[in-house]
Amino acid sequence: MFGYAHPLSLSTRMTVVLCALVLLTAIVSAGLILRELDRQLVQSKNDELERETEVQATQFTSLVAELTRDVRVLAGTPPIQGIIRATENGGWDRRDGSALHVWKARLATIFAETLRNKPDYLQVRYIGVDDDGRELVRAERVLSGDVHVVAEDQMQQKADRDYYRQTLARGPGTLYLSPIELNREYGVIQEPRTPVLRAATPVFSEDGAPFGVVVINLAMAPSFDALTRVANPRHRYYLTNGEGAYLVHPDPARRFEFETGTSTPASSQFSVLGRALEEHLSWIFEIRNDAGQPHVVGVRVVPYGPADLDRKVGMVVTASFDDITAISRRVLQKALLAMAVMVLVAAAIGIWLARSAARPIEALAESVRVLAIGASRLDLPEGLYAEAKALAGAFDRTLRRVRRHTEALEAKNRELQQFAYIASHDLQEPVRTISSYVQLVNDEYGDSLDPMARQSLEFITESCERMRALIHGLLEYSRLGKEALPTTVSLQAVVQDVQEDMASAIKEAGATVEVGELPTMQAYEVEVRLLFQNLLSNALKFRRPDVPARVEISAKPGDDEWIFCVSDNGIGIPEAYREKVFLIFQRLHNRSAYEGMGIGLAHCNKIVALHRGRIWVDENPGGGARICFTLSNVDARAEHEP
Repeated sequence: MFGYAHPLSLSTRMTVVLCALVLLTAIVSAGLILRELDRQLVQSKNDELERETEVQATQFTSLVAELTRDVRVLAGTPPIQGIIRATENGGWDRRDGSALHVWKARLATIFAETLRNKPDYLQVRYIGVDDDGRELVRAERVLSGDVHVVAEDQMQQKADRDYYRQTLARGPGTLYLSPIELNREYGVIQEPRTPVLRAATPVFSEDGAPFGVVVINLAMAPSFDALTRVANPRHRYYLTNGEGAYLVHPDPARRFEFETGTSTPASSQFSVLGRALEEHLSWIFEIRNDAGQPHVVGVRVVPYGPADLDRKVGMVVTASFDDITAISRRVLQKALLAMAVMVLVAAAIGIWLARSAARPIEALAESVRVLAIGASRLDLPEGLYAEAKALAGAFDRTLRRVRRHTEALEAKNRELQQFAYIASHDLQEPVRTISSYVQLVNDEYGDSLDPMARQSLEFITESCERMRALIHGLLEYSRLGKEALPTTVSLQAVVQDVQEDMASAIKEAGATVEVGELPTMQAYEVEVRLLFQNLLSNALKFRRPDVPARVEISAKPGDDEWIFCVSDNGIGIPEAYREKVFLIFQRLHNRSAYEGMGIGLAHCNKIVALHRGRIWVDENPGGGARICFTLSNVDARAEHEP
């Protein structure tokens, strides 16, 4: 306890505390400097990896563009149609008299020259539809690198190959690009293993009938090597197909494992890759710590080929965190030396300030202690000066204002309690009396009354019932949150319970309710249950009669809060009424069309306010209503402090 009896003790303690604060400030400053420098270095590495993979992606897409352009050019050469005309005319071209074998020889020459000028092309083929897709012309690059035109008797049938069937199924002028896979001959993986990308285009006769396909096999190994050479030699480089299977891996045994049925998807090693492939993200970056080895991972997804084929490759580049932040450790060593000098100077200044400030602060603390144990006002000690005196005066004025406001609030609360009593008893009694006398009149004289009089009695009875419901709703509204204590609530379980309670209404509406991942938080359980129940009930009530109801409940984290949305495909809420609907007893529709007293969304508004949130009507692109609101964790101690 602070007191006048031990001024030197307080001064000594303040000196020690100030010195410790100076030391702590130096340490924290060094840590913050290191952290910020590390952050900047990591951001710089992110930019480097993004640029690096962008260059790789540009190389890859340029390669694919060149491949597709070449297959289109080859499919448009004269021998392609010449072979079709000669085949349809018994081996002779009616247009220029060339024999079928002459056209094939001409096309073989074109194919061979294409291979000689494109060293990464392995095969160029013209495959017909007859005889189970037998090749008509084929030029290929053999292991020695020479270009070879395949003899007629060595042509293969390709009708069972997926790329052949899919290409034929496409229309005139279209392209097909295969996944990157290992080349096969006669259905067997070629050795040595040769990764290929096939580009193909269908060929049609002049009458529009499918005749065959032109295919180019591109060897991908040189391209893989070129992509890897772009990377920083200290980076680790991976390449996957659209399903996340490895095409390139530092361990050669992991490459093209999917071809043998033993593949382990890259997403099991890099979860960020799976996310990028699923969400079609062009670039994503993260910091990871695997087995105590921190590193950064950059992932780029590169689509290629026609959009309907959904072809893509995933590029993964990793870098060691230690390599990235090596410079920050050198900077830290120099910064610590400078900070040591600053600490000594700051400690000396702190000792002087502590001794100067001890006495007035001690005196003020004693006055506050006396106030805390029951004094009615703050007695300012003699001798206060400067900031201590201004602080004491401000504290005393604030204390008096708080007390006045507290007394006013207590009086308002008493008035509200009295109002609730009147609403629940005094207001309901006249309504019951009117309702009773109307029933008495109806029982005694109902048979003798004319139709208009009986209808008037019915109107009075209905009005009494509505008045009773309004009073009951107002009473419930005033009691929301009263004497409630927040607890740890699983909103997922709350919504599940609400669905079970409303199972009959959901079934009657033929509704589908989709619920996303909802959080667990500190909240008023009964109130949030009523919140979701009201919103789900409204979604079912205000549905379109000719459309099955569909309700979606979702949540996402915000700044110190959770953002929830309840969307439906019902009749919606006009923009002009999107604020009015949250007021008590406000209705947008006639009672004959939709039941209710217009208090449900007012309840929702008050429940959200209890959780320091807000509620609004958002735009729903799919039509219907979309009610969004925020909820924050409720601190039980803060909510019930005196």
